[in-house]
Amino acid sequence: MKNPLLTKRNIRRITEFFNSEQGIKYIPYGLGARYISWFCKTDFSQKRFFKKKLPIIEEFLEGFPDKWGRQEVISGFFSLNYLHGWRASSVSRMRSWSFRRRLKVNGVEEFKKRYDEGKGVILLGSHYGLPAVAFSLFPRLGYRNFYTIIGEKGAESVKFKGLRDNWKPKLLVFKRGGESEAFTQLFEAKELLEQGNIIHLLGDGSHGRSSHNVVFLGKMRGYRATFAELSILTGAPVFPVFIIAVKGKLFIDIEKPLNTGTESMDREDRVKQTVEQYSRLVEQRWLDKPQYINGGFMQIYNHQIRVPDKS
Repeated sequence: MKNPLLTKRNIRRITEFFNSEQGIKYIPYGLGARYISWFCKTDFSQKRFFKKKLPIIEEFLEGFPDKWGRQEVISGFFSLNYLHGWRASSVSRMRSWSFRRRLKVNGVEEFKKRYDEGKGVILLGSHYGLPAVAFSLFPRLGYRNFYTIIGEKGAESVKFKGLRDNWKPKLLVFKRGGESEAFTQLFEAKELLEQGNIIHLLGDGSHGRSSHNVVFLGKMRGYRATFAELSILTGAPVFPVFIIAVKGKLFIDIEKPLNTGTESMDREDRVKQTVEQYSRLVEQRWLDKPQYINGGFMQIYNHQIRVPDKS
């Protein structure tokens, strides 16, 4: 029997309400997460509402035949890429008991140990899972000297503007392009790290001044090396962090710090080594659970040229 709720007009209205000031404030995280999960499993969502996005995930899956369960990956992919801004904001508004119950953090002991040394810490997210959840998560865990590097559009989007004021991070906002601005931001972040603060940025993002190409799932992928340069300049450890949502719960994995080499090594070799380690971690996440890949970055990957096999 056809569900009368499932029309494009109705779903657009629901989506707009979720992203409104009232929706962010009043829709409980658990209820919203259940709606997202239910809706993204319906035929209507996959064949009509997300019709233009479906070819992205289908093209990606064609490159890895029989590797994953197709339906699980498709519904999970839509769940991730639908209302992710609302989800990031809603986490900041959870009641304390709900926040504790829904949160599972792995690797925090090593992170806290290095943080307590007072040398500053780099938290390295990626366009995988729900990186924007980190905006309020770490301040809420007690790290109030938490700075995030974010683009102008991101700073004006639901994922940031909807955050509860007392859990908002401090911002280092960048514009796309501009070599002088990239240098200015790099040294501002350097000073903050030397003062013992936390700098959060996306290791596969578009900010930064240098680019390193790495073979990633058989294709060439470029990385900005800002995080590696900051670590080498300051001695601050780099902790990759991955955040995913499963059945209403949030799983935060703080990986062990990247090996940035020693002072006796050539600087470029250290940067390359650090970037390649991070790339391998992201690559493994893509292989393990592709449903958590950001849709825009999956589309970029689909259009890249495969590196010839040398064997």
